[in-house]
Amino acid sequence: MGGSFPQNFIEAVRDAADIVQVVSDYVPLRRSGARFKGRCPFHQEKTPSFSVDPDNQLFYCFGCQTGGDLFKFVMLYEKLGFPEAVEMLAQRFGVPLPRPEGAPRKTDERERVLGLNLAAADFFRATLAGPAGTSCREYLERRGITSDTAARLGLGYAPDSWDALQRHLHSRRFSNEELHRGGVALPRKSGDGYYDRFRDRLMFPIRDTQGRTVAFGGRALGDAEPKYINSPETPTYTKGDQLYGLDLAREAIRREGFAVVVEGYLDLAALLQAGFDAVVASLGTAFTPAQARLLARYTDRVMVSYDGDAAGAEATTRSLDLLLERGMEVRVVELPAGKDPDDFVREHGAEAYQRRLREAPEYLEFLIRRQVQQRDRSRLQDKVAGINAVLPHIAKLATSVERAEWAARLGDAMGVEDELVLQELRGVARRARGRVLERPERPRQLRWNEHSLVRLALDSEEQRQRLAEILEPDDLAGSAVQPIVATILRLHGEGHAVSLAAVNDELGDEAERELLASIAFRSDPVEGTVEDCLWACRRERLQRRQVDTVRRLTEALQATSPEDDVNRMLSEIQDLARQRDTLH
Repeated sequence: MGGSFPQNFIEAVRDAADIVQVVSDYVPLRRSGARFKGRCPFHQEKTPSFSVDPDNQLFYCFGCQTGGDLFKFVMLYEKLGFPEAVEMLAQRFGVPLPRPEGAPRKTDERERVLGLNLAAADFFRATLAGPAGTSCREYLERRGITSDTAARLGLGYAPDSWDALQRHLHSRRFSNEELHRGGVALPRKSGDGYYDRFRDRLMFPIRDTQGRTVAFGGRALGDAEPKYINSPETPTYTKGDQLYGLDLAREAIRREGFAVVVEGYLDLAALLQAGFDAVVASLGTAFTPAQARLLARYTDRVMVSYDGDAAGAEATTRSLDLLLERGMEVRVVELPAGKDPDDFVREHGAEAYQRRLREAPEYLEFLIRRQVQQRDRSRLQDKVAGINAVLPHIAKLATSVERAEWAARLGDAMGVEDELVLQELRGVARRARGRVLERPERPRQLRWNEHSLVRLALDSEEQRQRLAEILEPDDLAGSAVQPIVATILRLHGEGHAVSLAAVNDELGDEAERELLASIAFRSDPVEGTVEDCLWACRRERLQRRQVDTVRRLTEALQATSPEDDVNRMLSEIQDLARQRDTLH
């Protein structure tokens, strides 16, 4: 599992890092006894089933049965290979990277694009501050954006030139092909060279949670179309995976206990300048599942502040449903028709917007109120239409209690008996379940003897030595813990220290590492000794063989097999029964 790094370096990173600190960068955790709990970032859930053990430096989800060490967590969440996860954690915790003497560190395509983006962002900022940026600075002044706000967001200007950025990046030793892969240059239709993607535009660097520029958004200063141009997908950027401004907002979101979500760059800039720090933007698209997961790292309360006319749009309701499905508290900041947060704050001020935040209704209350306003409740057809418009959103709620409560409130608002609304809700929920793919079958649960055998072998030198003396080759045949026990005994036999981390590193299969994590997090008591566990394993193995032989005998009798075959199977069954009876 060591990848391209020496084992002593991996151990140094593991010793320096803290899994609770690492996971807390992604998932809100709360202490629960000796462990920490939160909602799993790897599957949608309402009740927290994700646990982090600081003593063993492991995580495990009892819902989706995903588990492992801090390297595994970073690999899964950041979609990295093992060496990249080790390097990321080394940089995070200040462990110097090993480098062969005299050899430069090899960089991959992603690192090259990150370097290219950094150089481009510096160029755009310098251009905004220079003579060529006069028109863009005047535009920002008209929009009420101060130089301090522009500096916090890293705003810049792409000059009205076909190749100004190219020339700058060429001087930094980036090739045309790298500019194209990084999304800042496009090939000419003639096939003769490239031209700058962003020209005469206010530039917004899109940064990840670590503050690295992964992409750009460019806004036209005049009436040019399209108004906005964003980077294409690149080795550093996947559309729908980022939230603009999260690198600046994440600590404020944790502090305030909620996030304000707006649509665009300038909405965020206006609110940030007005003193609202816990603001992120969805980059002008419908909210995506990846963005919902990203936001859920930091809070479970969201205030959605889209344009005054946008809250009723179908794309917006789908966005809010995604948040609702994750069990988040969702509220809608109501603004006058035709006004976005930027307009509202500039016209009415920060205090008026703060009142809108305080008075923001819950999402479902907002939907019900809107149906009441739009429908004639004296007409049966309007009542039915209003109820049918809201019920699919109520069906997204996490618990039956919440669903029943909101169904009753919907019935009261539309003048319909609660029970009738509940009946309709059940139908909606059944149809929704029918559209959901079945989850893959989970592996069988470990028996007490398998769990106890691993724990005893991990925790006790004496029991480990005894196991090495009495374990027979067939004792764990067919058992899921066989590779784990074999790894423990191999480390023991070679004189190495035996620990959860050491065994985890030695296991060659991801499923085996997840099984080890599940054993570490089980609360079942460890029972008996290794002798007791092996006795149970041997008895179960004999029983499985006996059941299999009885099945084969039944098939042989139905197929009128030769008498000798039948007698041989009868003798085998009797012999297995004697072995079970005499097993000590």
